[in-house]
Amino acid sequence: MRELTKEFFAAGTLSVARKLLGAEISYNGCRGIIVETEAYKTDDASHYNTRRHKAKALIETYGHLYIYLNYGMYHLLNFTTEKAGIGAVLIRAVEPLEGIESMQEKRKTTNLMNLTNGPGKLCQAFGIGPELNAKPVGESLRLYNRKRIPDIEESTRIGITKATELMWRFFIKDNKYVSKYKAAKL
Repeated sequence: MRELTKEFFAAGTLSVARKLLGAEISYNGCRGIIVETEAYKTDDASHYNTRRHKAKALIETYGHLYIYLNYGMYHLLNFTTEKAGIGAVLIRAVEPLEGIESMQEKRKTTNLMNLTNGPGKLCQAFGIGPELNAKPVGESLRLYNRKRIPDIEESTRIGITKATELMWRFFIKDNKYVSKYKAAKL
């Protein structure tokens, strides 16, 4: 499979969020398929507005990791986007492929369905922490192009209180590793 480079992330945030679905992530002996993403730009829920003092990577880069601590407990993985703008894609869930025993040990669970089905869970399972913040994609955490285009659904984002009307959450239809199955209301 072809490794994704910085240039993949130069495109618009919503496009990148969709194109990451089905891509493979590899780090620390663990590997999985990205099954759920959320897009953030300059909307009211974005760290561009809410944490600008801590969001330097989000504002100044594309193709870099943006890791932050949520609720003082969970690290969350984002990729910065847009060569000519501001954006980031939060990785919400991954389907585990390799390094499962290591993930189970780090998460202290043998339940495969509960291993990486949330942004904090997947960071804990993969051992992703603040030391990766602002690092370029491919330096230590690697991404590989998807093998096929999956069926994608969308919904509003989860766990935010601002800009809740935006349909900027994307996930692989019927994938059992998606954090919460909340499809768009038609």
